[in-house]
Amino acid sequence: ARLRYALAQVPIGVLWPVAAGTVALVAAGPIHACAAAVLGGAAADLRGRATERRQRLSRLGAWERALDDTSSALRAGAGPGGALGQAADAAAAHDPRVAGILAAAGSHARLGGDVAAALRPAGGDGPDGDRVAGELAGAWLLATRHGVVLADVVDGLRADVASRRQRALRVDATLAGPRATSVILTALPGLGVLLGSGFGADPLGVLGSGALGGGLCLAGSVLLSAGLLWTDRIAGGAAR
Repeated sequence: ARLRYALAQVPIGVLWPVAAGTVALVAAGPIHACAAAVLGGAAADLRGRATERRQRLSRLGAWERALDDTSSALRAGAGPGGALGQAADAAAAHDPRVAGILAAAGSHARLGGDVAAALRPAGGDGPDGDRVAGELAGAWLLATRHGVVLADVVDGLRADVASRRQRALRVDATLAGPRATSVILTALPGLGVLLGSGFGADPLGVLGSGALGGGLCLAGSVLLSAGLLWTDRIAGGAAR
């Protein structure tokens, strides 16, 4: 149990390269271990980027629901503190971070504090989903200083967040094809090795033994990883 807990604390970006390198070190040698570590690091990095994309969409969705709950509660006659508290309770099942931000802001509102000041530090300069708190702070400040109806301002921000989430979904769906193509192209060298084995050659024997095989594996791993990461970076730039 302690070992599982310790492994769970190790970042995937460290665990995968180390695990792959260790297996290759035992099975083949140090050069093959480096090649496996490169591939493991690339796989972990791609997995991390995919997780970040999913979290960004999930957080935008959580903010959209929370803002909708807030504006609905305000229109129903709830005070700012009560509206934020209701939205925080509803958001707890979807995104604890959003729920915590709203709960803290609701507490400030009930105590007569500055809600915008409570929200602003949580905004930051991170992904869209993390910036919504700062945008809500600006909307709140606009309503309190200039007398704009708070429910209308919050609902306008909700519509903007919904638009951003829909755009992110469309872009992600559009880029799914290029990302899948890059993975297929990366797998083609493996298919070539299998075809060579089928024709009576011994590419696995060459690649799996000796310094020459290790060097070829390392060079191939570096090139394949660079191609995958570069393609994903281009796709990520298009998404932004």
